[in-house]
Amino acid sequence: MRALSCLFLMAGVGLTLLSSPLLGANGASRVAQQRVLEVTAGKLPSARGIKIKRLSLVRWRNGGFEPVPFQIDELDEHDLVWFDKSEHERQGDPGVFDARDELMALFRDAGEKAPDGEDPGQGRVLAELEVLNPAGDSLYFYLVRDHEPRSPVHYVEHNVESGVTRTPWYRLEVDPENELNWRHLGYRGYEGDGSIIDTLKMRMSAGVLSRFTRMTLTNRNLDPRLLGLKTGPIRSVMHLETRVVISGIPVMTMQVQALRYPAHYEAHTYAEIPFMYRATLKEPRVSVSMDGHEQYGARVKTARAGDLVGRVDGRMDNQERKLVERGLSTDEDWILFDSGKNFSLLTLLEVPKPLSGIPLGLIYQDNEDKEVKPERYPGQLPNLGYQIRGWPPDDKMRFAVKLLFDQSFHGLPPQRYASLRTDQGDWVRIHPRAPE
Repeated sequence: MRALSCLFLMAGVGLTLLSSPLLGANGASRVAQQRVLEVTAGKLPSARGIKIKRLSLVRWRNGGFEPVPFQIDELDEHDLVWFDKSEHERQGDPGVFDARDELMALFRDAGEKAPDGEDPGQGRVLAELEVLNPAGDSLYFYLVRDHEPRSPVHYVEHNVESGVTRTPWYRLEVDPENELNWRHLGYRGYEGDGSIIDTLKMRMSAGVLSRFTRMTLTNRNLDPRLLGLKTGPIRSVMHLETRVVISGIPVMTMQVQALRYPAHYEAHTYAEIPFMYRATLKEPRVSVSMDGHEQYGARVKTARAGDLVGRVDGRMDNQERKLVERGLSTDEDWILFDSGKNFSLLTLLEVPKPLSGIPLGLIYQDNEDKEVKPERYPGQLPNLGYQIRGWPPDDKMRFAVKLLFDQSFHGLPPQRYASLRTDQGDWVRIHPRAPE
């Protein structure tokens, strides 16, 4: 049933959902349709302490309430999705909506305001969730208790055994034995040939005792082990563990959660770094980047680019070199990539406030001959991403890389587009219902 629900979206009903009339047709509204609504239990006091299985989400449309796709995930002490095998402590009580548990839905599925006094017939409304579209108009979800109907739609279909993910927007294929080894990325309406990317690249390097004796680990060495999996209508979550060993020294154990959403992908990394290894390893570097597959003609902008534009042609020019020199920071971290072939990419690197200010470099390589393994095809066209330089101030390393897919930037300025895709801001207002 779940596999059919995603195909059903793409084949027929998906055409209606992908152009929701309530959200309008201008560029800003089209961008907003792909946002994911994320509300924690702390912002929903009328629902706190209720069993998760008793909660559901509905909207008002065509004179009645109807269920919409939603998901609730319980989080652990590090704000990752909780899995028993991770050995992290769960926040709150098991199976209960509390602590920092997350309620998720797609912005595009919001409905009209329900008339005063209306109820779903079965169960009762706990809260009205008002969401604002870019034009300032209000749309609504309703959190209900003991309302049995559920939407059959699952936006994300993820087969871990084959490594294939399908959503109404994209298709991703990875090595089922190693989540870091991407094999194919396709996007709805993409006009190029073959995969959009060559592969995803994660690299760790450090000098052992001296900065001159460097060791480097890549996807091939960072062999993650699957500890947990959860698939739902809004996202799929894999919890992976990899042990980092440099020159025979077991440096740390990294916990990585790979999250697949309907229109984007996230990788959240958490690790604790023992003091003795902080002293032993010199000038550490952690980098995450995407190697494009022959994206000639693409353009790249960054949060610090100003008027500079990177144009992919297989050779680094002065503008591209200046782009790299300007770099990025934890406060200015977005990168925009436009293929010019009905695919665009917005990337972000997020770190918690205690790590704000850690040195951050821009990876940008435009070279049709350069080899940077692992890769399947020659050249970096382009290789684009982030490099974290040095250890964080304390013994914990935490960062998230987000890859948000689209057809284009819909005529919006780069900063405006980035804000619309990512900023939760104050566009969600919660109106709790008084208890009975």
